[in-house]
Amino acid sequence: MKRLKLLIIVLALPGSLCGRELSLVDAIDLAVQHSYAVRAGREQTAAFEQALSSARAERLPTLTASATGTYANEVMSFDIELPSSVQVSREFGSKETYLTTVKLAVPLYTGGKLSGGIAFADAALDYHTALERAGVEQVVFAARVEYLSLLRAEKLVDVSSASLERASIIRKDVEALYAAGAADSVDLLEARLAVTQAEFGVQQARTNRRSAEIRLITLLGLDPSESLQTGDVLSAPPEDRFLAADVEPGKSQLQIARAATAMSRSQVALARSDFFPILSAFGGYTYGKPNLDPFNNTWNDYFSFGAALTWSFNLGNRSGANLRKSRHLYQTSLYEQDRVTEQLNREVRLSVEQLRLAHARYETARQSHRTTSENYRLATAKHRQGDLSANRLLEIEAGLAAAESSLAAALVDYYLAESAYYYATGSDKLKEGL
Repeated sequence: MKRLKLLIIVLALPGSLCGRELSLVDAIDLAVQHSYAVRAGREQTAAFEQALSSARAERLPTLTASATGTYANEVMSFDIELPSSVQVSREFGSKETYLTTVKLAVPLYTGGKLSGGIAFADAALDYHTALERAGVEQVVFAARVEYLSLLRAEKLVDVSSASLERASIIRKDVEALYAAGAADSVDLLEARLAVTQAEFGVQQARTNRRSAEIRLITLLGLDPSESLQTGDVLSAPPEDRFLAADVEPGKSQLQIARAATAMSRSQVALARSDFFPILSAFGGYTYGKPNLDPFNNTWNDYFSFGAALTWSFNLGNRSGANLRKSRHLYQTSLYEQDRVTEQLNREVRLSVEQLRLAHARYETARQSHRTTSENYRLATAKHRQGDLSANRLLEIEAGLAAAESSLAAALVDYYLAESAYYYATGSDKLKEGL
């Protein structure tokens, strides 16, 4: 029996007294640092930053250089027979050829291909930057939920421990009354049964707390054997709050939809550019032997300048079909942007209603707890005077335990609803502490 009491006392103590004390801000930072999705999102953003740099570099001149050296065992020659049986033979070229060419080309007009490509790369970077932000927001929201869940589990451990202490006091009172002949064996058995149930309630609360702790530890990337202690204290919800029912302009999902629309718009410009020619200018320098003079095997060089115009059409009007396709896809992205905006606004309104309901639930639980606490205080006094049965006192104590549990859960549920509201609106307060 003494061992069982010692076990209950140990279980009733906060299990994270020797663990790491963690605030909500600390939990958020650790979760973001550990998240593999956030890491992957950052790498994707960095990749598309380089893609934008590559697209912008297309506007700059392109320098090409080449050098060749060849040897041929025979070259073209021509023979001339002169009078008096005189024959003249001359090789055209050289068996050994060395040639080096350096060329610089500059695009002058592309019909919108370069500007369209840059616009597409810029929109793609915005798209993946918004995706990265969305991933961070999801991890932050998950960290808030798991942290608050652990905080609620800790409060329920305290509630179950307090209920066990009250049940133990009632059992002692019943045992004293039984020894004095003022209580029967049924009262004694019911009091002992209430203690047994309260002990199980403590064990169950401790198990639930450890489960919530494991989920948070996994999210933070900590050692599974480590224990945590929440360092934040929840205050009572404010009486009146102004709740904005609009999505923040920087909401990540909204930015994703806008960037997708910008990508589709740039695709229209790229498809339209197929109808226009490409004009470029170039200049070059060539050095080698034989070079300009194929008859003299000597080293010489020369410069060259010019322009190139390229204009091609597909007889099946492929460019027209691609342009119409890109316009349809652009219109699709506009509809998708409107749908996302409508859905986000709906989620914000729903989160506002849920937050108001959570506040009302907390106020109801607070009033119920005040009433049941006063009722238990009066019932305890009447029981000690012999005016109230042990069975009725245990029922009142069970009601007090339920009221305490409801109050603790309602307080945490309010902050969970508040977190959902911040997530739905895209508020920066989502990353702040309690």
